[in-house]
Amino acid sequence: MSKTWKKCLETLKETIPIGQFSVWIQPLEVQEDGDTLTLLAPNHSAVNYLKKNLKQKITATIAQHNKSLKILIGVATQQQNNKQHTTPLFEDYTFDNLVLGNANQITFGALRQIAENLKRSPYNPCIVYGSSGLGKTHLMQAAGHLVKEKNPKAKVIYVPLMDFVKNITSSLRHNNIEEVKSYYQSADLLLVDDIHLIAGKEKSQEEFFHIFNFLFSTKKQIIFTCDQPPANIKSLEERLKTRFSQGLNLQLDPPELEMRAAILLKKASNEKININITEDIALYIATHITSNVRDLEGALLKLKAFVDFSKLPNLIINKKVTDIALGDLIKPKIKNIDINDIQKQSAKHYAITISDLSSKSRKQRTVLARQIAIFITHELTNLSLTKIGKHFGNRDHSTVLHAIKKIETKLKETPEIKDDYELIKLKLTNL
Repeated sequence: MSKTWKKCLETLKETIPIGQFSVWIQPLEVQEDGDTLTLLAPNHSAVNYLKKNLKQKITATIAQHNKSLKILIGVATQQQNNKQHTTPLFEDYTFDNLVLGNANQITFGALRQIAENLKRSPYNPCIVYGSSGLGKTHLMQAAGHLVKEKNPKAKVIYVPLMDFVKNITSSLRHNNIEEVKSYYQSADLLLVDDIHLIAGKEKSQEEFFHIFNFLFSTKKQIIFTCDQPPANIKSLEERLKTRFSQGLNLQLDPPELEMRAAILLKKASNEKININITEDIALYIATHITSNVRDLEGALLKLKAFVDFSKLPNLIINKKVTDIALGDLIKPKIKNIDINDIQKQSAKHYAITISDLSSKSRKQRTVLARQIAIFITHELTNLSLTKIGKHFGNRDHSTVLHAIKKIETKLKETPEIKDDYELIKLKLTNL
């Protein structure tokens, strides 16, 4: 490939919609001869579209990298048209860069099996659905990367659904719908992001139906992402619902605590972020941020910015620094904590019963659990000492006060008890 055009592709990929780039720019054949750069499109309709809609952007981009080149746009020969093309995948979205846990283990296994057995996998189509930010696109594109790794000649097409809609709309306006359909039908693996957005778009649904049928009948693999089970998508044609539901539908759930912490540690070590956090800090952040991977990454970037711009040399990222850096993201939401929840979490942590907290038992473990529960109740509720005592076996005011003072001292002197206290509080904030 022309070195100049290779640089231009990187620029164009960032400056025009990925749908336009995939359909009109990526398939171009390029010849650089002396002071002339020739761009060869698949047909005359494509040439007309490029000249009318993208020539100015292409010309300006080429000039950024080589002002001396003269630009020609023509039609490729049939031999050139037969060359395999690929669409851009995000380079970081690979299986190697995934953190595995209960939330994505099955989907990971299924998509890897599909990628390793293209044309032979029984899972066609495969639809990965779930809320935003759970890693659906990453998993889907990881399959695309693996397919290309195993067979560089395989044609992998990735397209966000709204770019597909724009391509269909544009092709109708320029009377070249068959060429655009042929492009998608040429895929060995078609990856479509956010398929639910096709709902209510009648012409796009009609054309997609024909593309889907062609790919399915020729044993080409199809993978979609969606925000809900296909059967639940409103304003989606029944014939598409039926075809989507006949394949493998996999739900992604929010990552569990340990998986969230592992994601933070992996992303922190990435060269783009590159900050040093301990497992304890990762768990601390993960306990507060429970929604999705994007929010975890956002918190990590916020922490990095604080470290980078704090102008404090050799800043160690501890809990205090994390609290300051992440502010309300980490600040415990401790309003309206119920004393029953405090007793339940305290008893569970120390492996005793809730009734033990109100008993007269003087076992060391039971006494500690009772005192911790009393201390947290005093800290997180508005109950008086007398009312707190009533909830713990009708203990009097002085006994409750003694428990509070005892824990205050132990929190300063005994790290293990401080860890117990903080963990119970963190669980309470996530109820």
